[in-house]
Amino acid sequence: MDFKNFFSQMLTPGTVPCTLFGAAIGLVFAVLCMTLGVLKALLIGVFCLIGAFIGGVKDKMGFIKKILLFFHKDDSQVY
Repeated sequence: MDFKNFFSQMLTPGTVPCTLFGAAIGLVFAVLCMTLGVLKALLIGVFCLIGAFIGGVKDKMGFIKKILLFFHKDDSQVY
């Protein structure tokens, strides 16, 4: 398997590379929790997510609107 195919499958749920990637993320988080503590490890994770958002999302306002619409509950349309 070449690297391009491996990296494309790394974010595809149900594949072996995705399982290995998830296990590696879990291992890194566990080591961070044991060495730094849970709150510091969570803070590092939050900053990593913010950095990934800033660097990876092209239309930031559109993405935020989609997230807000996803969590917005409109009770007027309940049957």
